[in-house]
Amino acid sequence: MNRTIGVMGMALVLACGAEQLLAQGETKAEKANDAASETAPKTYRLTYTITHLDGAKQMGVQHFSLTVIPDNNQVQLKLGSRIPVATGAYNKEGTASLPGQTQFQYVDVGLSISAHLREFSNGVLVFSKVENSGLADEPSGVGSSDPVIRQGTLQNTASLTLGKPVMLGSLDVPGSTMHMDIEVVLELVK
Repeated sequence: MNRTIGVMGMALVLACGAEQLLAQGETKAEKANDAASETAPKTYRLTYTITHLDGAKQMGVQHFSLTVIPDNNQVQLKLGSRIPVATGAYNKEGTASLPGQTQFQYVDVGLSISAHLREFSNGVLVFSKVENSGLADEPSGVGSSDPVIRQGTLQNTASLTLGKPVMLGSLDVPGSTMHMDIEVVLELVK
């Protein structure tokens, strides 16, 4: 009888332990399924269209595309040149008054577009900054080698709907009759 009680007790312990082991195995399997069902964030494509106009005459159209993941870091596109600008001179003794070597700092000119997306239940907000700069034809009043840089910046927030273009704004090009119209469209990549 003691032997029977002992065997039954061991069977009960093993049965309870087996259920616990099965329950642990199911929990691990559920966690693995949850991790497998986690989806990658949506990826969007922003296409900026910049139309160059001289008065009412269209001079050219440029398209620039960026892929963006919402609520991720800002994305940026730069296209242009780096222009050296003299910032000082020094000689071996470290004095600035004597002729010697010239120090330069580089300035970016051209086109720069940066964007950041944020998803909401009723659409997507895009925070955009479009900068366009270039060298002017006229000489600087400071020195013959110092450039004059013309610059236009548009910083804007717009609510976008997939596939529908939105005009972000227009920029006049300083010192000319030209201006730029800047438009953006949002597409879902995946």
